Amino acid sequence: MFNPDYSLFTLSSNGVSYYPNSKSYVNPEHLNYFKFIGRMIGKALFDGHLLDCYFSKPLYKMMIGDELCFEDQQDIDEDTYRGYQWTLKNDPSDYGLYFCIDVDYFGQNQSKELIENGQDVLVTNDNKLDYLEKLSYYKLYTNIKEQVDAFLKGFHELIPRNLVQIFNHRELELLLSGLPDFNLNDLRRNTDYAGGYKEDSD
Repeated sequence: MFNPDYSLFTLSSNGVSYYPNSKSYVNPEHLNYFKFIGRMIGKALFDGHLLDCYFSKPLYKMMIGDELCFEDQQDIDEDTYRGYQWTLKNDPSDYGLYFCIDVDYFGQNQSKELIENGQDVLVTNDNKLDYLEKLSYYKLYTNIKEQVDAFLKGFHELIPRNLVQIFNHRELELLLSGLPDFNLNDLRRNTDYAGGYKEDSD
């Protein structure tokens, strides 16, 4: 599933969780693979078998039908999220941002509009939050819509959406993968603790 030769998933910047690869189209059978993976994960959940992997938060949210927001980008790419935070704290009017995004497609840049006539709509202090929400939605879903839809179709064939909606994304992650294992001896050997511990006087 995560073999880079298949180009199906990419590792998030946290180095732990996986997310569908927007360039998985290089594999002509990629949508069939995503549907099969969705079924496999649904079967594991149905049978109570834990997976030895973790997906990124936005994918869990889409599995339960939860809405995405620009903060979800933090789990995929920390650097991009920091850029979002900078934009929120500053006036982007002088930086020439518009409601469109350049996308690399087979080595060629293509401009994708985030809203109708987005290439003519300047990002300002007044609309920057709307811009970030639409930009995030494009990166988290629109850009990988076919992959995510195929994955979800396979998953919901075994686990209907109305049954999984009773959980939040953290609970679904625990159901699918459990808690991560920690080797305490290895942690002690490789941890340099600085500072002291002061017990509360209360």
